[in-house]
Amino acid sequence: MTAIVFTLALIALVAYGLERNHRRQRPLTSSLAGSTTAEDRDLSRLQSDLRAAATHTATPTPSNRRPTPSPHAARPVTPTTPARCA
Repeated sequence: MTAIVFTLALIALVAYGLERNHRRQRPLTSSLAGSTTAEDRDLSRLQSDLRAAATHTATPTPSNRRPTPSPHAARPVTPTTPARCA
């Protein structure tokens, strides 16, 4: 019986706290902070990047020559111990 009363009191306190917090919150309106007259610079930057990419021509490497690897490129791993037979 005591557990039921304690549980109901706890539920009532949580509900009261949630309702009080909800009433204290500011209502959301359509007038958010900031202005709406700003220029969208992302759009202009994207358009200029696309124009630059369209004019950029890559020089293909000849098919009979391999491209030179970067000095920081990954190298194949060589085993340090002899292979074991199964």
